[in-house]
This record gives sequence, structure tokens and C-alpha cells, in this order.
Amino acid sequence: MADQDSAGDEEPPRGILPSQFMRGLRPEIYSDTEGRTDYQLDAPLLEYHLETLTQRNQTHDFEIFCRKLCERAIARNLRPQTGPDGGGDSKADTETFPVAEEISELYYESEANSGEGRWAFAFSAKERWKQKARDDVKGLIETGRAYARIIFVTSRFAKAKDRAALEDALSMEAGIPVTIHDRTWIVAQVIEQGRKDLAFNYLSVGTEIRDASKLGPTDYSRQQQLEEIERLLHDPDARGEVGQHRVVDALLAAKLSRGLEQPRVDIDGRFERAVRLADKYGNLHQRIEARYEHVWTAYWWFDDFAFLDSRYTEIEALGSDAEHARTLGFLVNLAQLLFNSVTHRHLERAACQLDERIVRVTNMLTPMAEDAERPNNRLEAASSLLHLEMNRAVMAGDEQALTQVWHGFSDMLDRADGLGEFDVDRVVKLIEVAEAVAEDDPAYTALIDKLSDFVAARTGEAQGALVLLRRAEKLDLTRHFEMIRLLSKAAMQLTKKEHSPELTDALCKLTIAYRSAGLLWAARATAIFALTTMIIDAEEGDRLPPRFAIVAKVWAWLSLDLQHWPDFVVAMGLFKGAIEGLPFQEKDRDKLRRDAADLEMIAGCRLLNLSDSDLVRFYRWPDILDATQLVMPRTALLYAWL
Repeated sequence: MADQDSAGDEEPPRGILPSQFMRGLRPEIYSDTEGRTDYQLDAPLLEYHLETLTQRNQTHDFEIFCRKLCERAIARNLRPQTGPDGGGDSKADTETFPVAEEISELYYESEANSGEGRWAFAFSAKERWKQKARDDVKGLIETGRAYARIIFVTSRFAKAKDRAALEDALSMEAGIPVTIHDRTWIVAQVIEQGRKDLAFNYLSVGTEIRDASKLGPTDYSRQQQLEEIERLLHDPDARGEVGQHRVVDALLAAKLSRGLEQPRVDIDGRFERAVRLADKYGNLHQRIEARYEHVWTAYWWFDDFAFLDSRYTEIEALGSDAEHARTLGFLVNLAQLLFNSVTHRHLERAACQLDERIVRVTNMLTPMAEDAERPNNRLEAASSLLHLEMNRAVMAGDEQALTQVWHGFSDMLDRADGLGEFDVDRVVKLIEVAEAVAEDDPAYTALIDKLSDFVAARTGEAQGALVLLRRAEKLDLTRHFEMIRLLSKAAMQLTKKEHSPELTDALCKLTIAYRSAGLLWAARATAIFALTTMIIDAEEGDRLPPRFAIVAKVWAWLSLDLQHWPDFVVAMGLFKGAIEGLPFQEKDRDKLRRDAADLEMIAGCRLLNLSDSDLVRFYRWPDILDATQLVMPRTALLYAWL
């Protein structure tokens, strides 16, 4: 009986781990390299090696190892020792050198603020580490250098109590923060953070295990892309481009790093860099997306449920300011992970506040789902609410509620007809995945039939539009009316979220065709439509394409031809901003700058030729032109009044 009672008290086994499930479902997002170079090294062996460094006369090797380790873990910008004997002559074994914020913010290894101030490092393998720490700190302060922080690394074990007390005492005496890292820290950085290569290469401890297999084809492509993106991120000539583009690149680098299955410390570092850049340069959508992708990676690659639980609150707080349902979609996806974690007993329902969090995100989405003035956003919010309701019904085992969810999705497909900005791909994937819980529900069967017809009609229409677009591309501008007929029809059929790049392409060509035919107001409207489409895509994480500048320039020309001066001011602001912010080659950038100067001069000439009665209407415009830095038109206008 006792055995039966104890068996009855056992908890049910936990479900499959996320990383195992996702590897089976989507193996293409993981590394396809079967073998890798690795290092056989465990903590006891490394600890013994650190204990016996002085007996093998490896103190100099230890200093180099510590510098390399600190470069990865604390500060990338380290220079070699400043004196002939390093810390032995009371000088630093290494110290940071100043770097611009534009450089330090791109670090994904080490601490993000390591470029601020001057930091000194001292390394020691001596057994009397306390006295050595006191001597080194005293010597560093006596140099008179304006150090902002001192880090002391010892190969010896240090009791936490003793280390903390000495840190406080030395910090008080030095007047700056003093940090002491002991053997425990070194072992954690090497073994747990995947830096065994440093111990092997600089301390000659451990065994290198080489695998004869080559880099997988997908990993080869990822590696090439990652190297190129890192090169662009650190390219001084690219630092003036639109900050949101840097966020896109940093986030892509982090995703490539996880696809390569690099050490987690590198993956986390790249995601943290993306978050920093998003906070500094990005919009709200990018700030949430960077954090979301970090959590998503921790969950599906490292089975880190605690990370999901702890970071959800931060993302939820940001989501409270969201104005777009698509941005809140990140929060809904994280809620799905919470549902999964509770269902498979990786998290406790009450401990992770599942019900309270679902109520809060529901409250964020409900006003959007009721806003009839924004039909696309309304439908996005409604789909997210159905997503949450589906999970609640599954967890409660409520088949009737699930049936209502299928009816809700069916109604949504009816309402989505004609709404081009609605992201139907997300809903299609969600409905297809729901097959696992729908079983033989007739409502779900009817939903699948309707979904099939909906996708066929939407896809077929878009494919037909692409045929028209390709035909228009082959026509000469002298056949502008035929181009207008083909492109306008194609644009109408391409107003689908999944075909946004093709829509932009059609609109840009249609703008030129209208202008060539002398239909300037139609060209103006189409140019504004094209620019708006590109801006919307950029707000959701895409890069602004270089042709944004070209379309803005065309709009500025149209504004002059139409004498629509408010348009001209806005168009020139976009044009000049795109010139400096988009990644053009320098010769192309110089050409566009000359084009902008020409536009300003022509605008000035147009203002000089205005009649006296027309000039009266511009009495406030010098201030407007001054605020928008249109110097030539402002000068011409002031001269005309003399």
C-alpha cells in the first residue's frame, strides 16, 4: 500500500522539450552541419590546471589567457600590458582604450558599456591573492591615471564572503568600483559559456576533437551572410544610414547565429545588441520584435522556460503602447509559448501568471478588434483574439468553444475579402496547425474548405497580376497608356500583404508612366501611395529600399510642376533624408545630392517668377523653408520681396 500511495503522489511526466519538438517539425531552421570542432574539457581538469599554473611556469600564458577571456566576457577594446612586466611593476596587465559610442554599441561580446571610461585589469596566479589584489589596486591608483573601474582576476578560489568584503574595501579606498573574479568565474566562463577554445589555445589544457565532416550547405550560406552583415555593421561608411536599417541587420545577424547554433553566449550577445540598437534607433515594432526573437530563440533552441517567464513582462509593458495589432502579435505568440509550457508541465499555471497575462493582452486587443475605421488592423486583432481563445478552449477541453473558434475564423475569411493589407499567411498557418486539436469537428472541415477557396482566389489573382507586371516592364515609355492600363490593373490585384514588394514595384513604374503621359495629379497620387507602402513595410521591420529616394525625387519634381508647395517641402525632406540615410555608394550619393541642389535652385527660380499677387500668399513661407533647411528657395523668396 505504501508503494501505491507514493506512486500516486508522483507528478505526471513532463512533455517533450521545445527544442526536440521543433527540430522534428522544422529541421531547416537549425544547423545542418553534422560534425563540429569541439574541445574535451571539464571543470575539474580546468580547476586543477589553474591550481598548478605556477608549478609549470605558465604565469605569462595565464595573463594572455585572461586578456583574451576578458575581451570576450567584459571588454572588447583591450590593449596589451602597458609595462614590461605587466601588473608586476604596479601597472595594468591590460586596460581599455577609448572607442566611439557608434563602435561600442555594436559589440555583441563583452559588456555593452565597456567603451565608456578607462578600465584597468590585473591578473594573478599567486596563492596570496588578497595581498596581490591590494598591491595591484594601490599601484594602479598611484599611477595617476583616471581609471573608472578596476578588474582583478585570480586563478585561485575565493570565498564569496571574503571576495565581497575585499571588493567593498578596495572600492572605498580607490574611490572607484573594484571587481574581483576568481577561479569559479573563470571556470564558468570557459565551461558554461562555451569558451573552451581559449583554454586549449592559451593554456594548453583539454583536447581538440576535430570532425572530418564539412560545413552543411545551409550553414555555409548562413556563415557567408553573417560575415557580410558584421562587416557592414562595422563599416564606418555605413554608420550614417537610417538607424532602423542597423536594427534590421543586427537582428538578422542574431538569427543567423542561432541558425548556425553557435555558443549561446554569442547568440545572446547578438540579440542583446539588437535590443540595444532597437531601443536607440528603432520604432516600437522593432523594439518588441528584437526582444521577442530573443525569447523565441531561448525557448526553441535552449528550452529556457525561465527566460520566457521573466522577459514576457517587459515585452508586455512595451506592448501597452502598441497601435498596431501586428505588433501585439508578438505578445500573442509568446502567450502561445506560455500555454505550451503549462500544458507540458514545464511551468506552473499560477506561477507564470498565465490567466492574468492572457486577460491583459486580450484587453489590449479588444479595442482594436472593435475599431471599424481600421478594417485591416481590426481583422488582425480579431485573429489574435481567436488564437488566444483557441488555446483557452484546448486547455479547458471545451469542444463547444473550439467549434465557435472555427466559426470565428470562417467569418474572418469572409471579412478579409478585399482587404489587401491583411496578413492572411499567418491565419492560414494557424488554421492548418489547429488540425491537431480539431479532430473530426464538422465546423473545422467546413473552415478548411473555405480556406482552400479563399487562398486559391487570392493567389490566382496575384499570379495574374505578376503576368501583367512582367508585360509592362517590356514596354517602352512611348507606349505609356498601355503601361498605365497594365500597371494599374496589376496594382489593384497586388494589394495583398504577401505581395508588398511587387506592389511597390508596380506603383513606382506606374508613377513614371503617368508622368510620361502628362497625367501629373495621377502620378502624384501614385508616388505617395508607393512611398507610403515602403514606409509601412519599414515600420514592420523591412529596410527602406534605395528606390525610396528616387520616388521621393519624382514627387518633388511633380510638386514643382503642379506648383503644390506644401508637397514640395515634404517631398524634399524625404528625399534629402533618404540620400543621407540609405546605403548608396558614394558616387551615387553625390549624384543625388546634386539632384537635390538642382531641385532647390529650380524651386527658387519658380518663386522669383511669381506675380506680386501670388507672392502675398507666401508671407509665412520663409520661416517654413528655414525650418526645413531649404536655403535656396528661402533666399529667392526673400529677394523677390525686396
